[in-house]
Amino acid sequence: DPKQTEWLWEVRERNRQMERTNHYRKLKKIVENKGKSLSNPFVLQDKREVEKFLEYGEFGLSNRDIARMGAERARKTRGRRGAPGLREGYRLMTSVSVPVFDRKKTSVRTANLLGVAGTDVPIREIEKLVPPYKLGVNGYSFMVNSNGYVLYHPDLRPVHEEANAEFQDILKPNYNSVDFAEVELTDHEPGPRSNHSELLALRRDLIEQRGGEAVLDVKIHMDGMKRVVQRKQRYFTQKIGGTPFSLGIAMPEGYGKYKVHGQIELSRVIQDPRGAKAMDHFSTGNWTLHPDWVYCEYKYDQNRVDQSPEDLMKDFLSRAQKPHWKWRSTRTRPPPEPAMNQAQCDKDLVQSLLFDASVTNVYASSNRNMEDQLEGKNSVRHYFGMTTAFVATRSGLTRWIDLTRANPMDDAAQNNHSGEPHFMKMHNKAIDEVWYKRAVDYYEEDNEAYVYSVPFDAATRNPDDVLVTATRAIFIEENSYRKAPAAVVGVTIKHSKFVEYFKNETYKCPSYPSRDSNCKKAKTCESKSLDCYLLDDNGFIIASENDDDTGKFFGTLEGTIMESLVQSEVYKRVRIFDYQAVCLDTRLEPSIASILATPLQWIRWMANWMMGNIFWMLVKTHLYTLWDPNQAWAYTHTERDIQYPDLEEPPQDVFDYKEPSLEEPNNATEGSGEEDVLAEYEDVLGEIYYDIDGMHPDGKVPPDYDPPYGEEDGDFPSIELAYINKTHPRPCDKEVYLYKLQNHKLQQEGAYKPVKGKLSNCHTNGCGRPFSVQKVISTNLILVAVNNLCPCESRKVDIEPVEVDYNETMHCNRLLLQHFRKRPSTCYNYHPDEHEIKLCGGAGALGLPSLALLVLLTLVHIFNNLSFGS
Repeated sequence: DPKQTEWLWEVRERNRQMERTNHYRKLKKIVENKGKSLSNPFVLQDKREVEKFLEYGEFGLSNRDIARMGAERARKTRGRRGAPGLREGYRLMTSVSVPVFDRKKTSVRTANLLGVAGTDVPIREIEKLVPPYKLGVNGYSFMVNSNGYVLYHPDLRPVHEEANAEFQDILKPNYNSVDFAEVELTDHEPGPRSNHSELLALRRDLIEQRGGEAVLDVKIHMDGMKRVVQRKQRYFTQKIGGTPFSLGIAMPEGYGKYKVHGQIELSRVIQDPRGAKAMDHFSTGNWTLHPDWVYCEYKYDQNRVDQSPEDLMKDFLSRAQKPHWKWRSTRTRPPPEPAMNQAQCDKDLVQSLLFDASVTNVYASSNRNMEDQLEGKNSVRHYFGMTTAFVATRSGLTRWIDLTRANPMDDAAQNNHSGEPHFMKMHNKAIDEVWYKRAVDYYEEDNEAYVYSVPFDAATRNPDDVLVTATRAIFIEENSYRKAPAAVVGVTIKHSKFVEYFKNETYKCPSYPSRDSNCKKAKTCESKSLDCYLLDDNGFIIASENDDDTGKFFGTLEGTIMESLVQSEVYKRVRIFDYQAVCLDTRLEPSIASILATPLQWIRWMANWMMGNIFWMLVKTHLYTLWDPNQAWAYTHTERDIQYPDLEEPPQDVFDYKEPSLEEPNNATEGSGEEDVLAEYEDVLGEIYYDIDGMHPDGKVPPDYDPPYGEEDGDFPSIELAYINKTHPRPCDKEVYLYKLQNHKLQQEGAYKPVKGKLSNCHTNGCGRPFSVQKVISTNLILVAVNNLCPCESRKVDIEPVEVDYNETMHCNRLLLQHFRKRPSTCYNYHPDEHEIKLCGGAGALGLPSLALLVLLTLVHIFNNLSFGS
């Protein structure tokens, strides 16, 4: 139920309030002990330190510590299917129902509706009908209903994306009414909610269930809406008979037109006594399969539901070696006998997997040989700090070799202190991984380039655990225009070693063959007057001289330089709209002046209350709900929020119950009034005298004394510090500007040339900041060197989404915007045999009670309009 979002949000807010209240109690005890437990008691005078303590429960936290705490919390909740730390989340359903009538022949004609029969169909089962491997990388399918709402789509995000674990489990308020025009972003949008004619025409074809084809230039965001890709896509639409749904397929233009066909016929492998067994390709080495794809499944064996795709594949291949084995149909059949239960497998996918396994066998049977070959380049391997070499294929197979581990089964050795699973076990979705998609897309830019990336939260991690990922796409080409992606290969590199190599190369003196050079005169990144950054194709810092910069967006550090790079056309700024965003509104505590309301407002509130209870009674047909509607909403913060933060619902009479005080001096008594509760709080909190290092031991405050945060009213810490700022989620539109490297702008006559610029007159003394940009060959990286001698102020350029500020005209246009919806094709208001039916309901008769109810509803409507107009 979408309304459950409000309740879950209230639970979240109460948990936040409970946590802050506990921190407030700890702060209270510290103050009562006159700060003796603190190494620096004067932190109590720092407003920011006190606020951090109330938020996180510790003093002395730096911004990096806070970011690390948030990142660790996010990593714990960022589970994947098929990987340790699994978090399944919500399973969306669609309901299918039909009316059931009594069709028995009787002497008296009746129209008896017996009820409605229905079932809930998991959308995941519908998605399986269009296997992703047949669409290839960056291709996808989607489904739209007769209202234009998407049933499933890769950009449908029904759950909040915040890092907070409790936040991730909350559905968005409008998750089930996301329009097709809100998930496909055309590349020519002049503004938010703009009506792109070609996109709306495609949407209409889907709603009217017409088969068609269209080509659109689109913008696609990825990696948590921090990266963007612009491409041309071809769309195909087709109706699904007997349903209100239409199926759509999107394929990238160019490489999306073709796919690699490579299979090994399993029956021939089994019949050939000289050939290797199918299991030999999977007997050794490290490998995983795509956790969401259906290779094989036992539809009627509940004991195998929790088996991984790898175990199911091993079981299938072992059974396939037995005599008289043959392929079974993938269509659903009546449940067979338990003894005859066999796996139902996707023949094309399994045979493509066997082909890929044989091609990539160098990662399995030749594991030792590959390591021996790398030993010949031992110094190079250790110099670069490579830890893992891997390959991911079109069939969902991922294989890897750990280059720095003696024991392949020792996960702890790979991840050192992090305690996380192996990198490849966490990133096991092959063509659905971001590094796979980026490598394929970047192949169009540079077919010899490796695509480098680091985690966005790298600065918050242990430096020894940060890995650089470098990937490159493998295409099969027949000629200049027929090509298709087959796999992506890559390595992971220790970031500390990568930075060491980065410094070694950028600290070297340039060589000039035509003349002698002097290292002292040459400017390198070792110079204190230069700051050097290695940026990826989306503007994120891969390496710099400061480890705290790793993974951050360059604009947050050098916003003015980033804007200059956009003006110099090094980067292109791309505007992305998020029509599924959620904004948090602060829930303000009502003012005491709110009691001075107009009489019409009082009448309207009373009428609404009365009608709400009446309708509730009519719907539920339980009279007790008229007096107890089972309210499940949090109150605006008052003292009772502090007393009962951990209760699912406050007591019916909050003053008939008293929670024991902080130090439990007395037991709560029944029938205590509000004044007694507040008086007990005052007794517990008392009058705190701030007595640290003799500031005012006699209780007298010096004239120049700066009161601690929260002591302005003479009581520290005041009870107001324990309150949180309560929020409420609201659907809204957001926008963000993302950045994309333009390689062709860095080329001159087929070669990459440096781009130089200068921020002139950026300081009162007239100085400037020159900078230089150089492309790193065969990568997606650029080297940016910035002069830091001029103390110019730099504005911050962020990539965090912000709410779209609609003016009055835009807001009205948005409300008046009505997308096309499909109306019912026919309306049945008459039947030729209806005169023969004598047993009819009495709902059509307008009696006195119904007339009174109609008059009451009319009066309520009039009062609402009058109140709104006033």
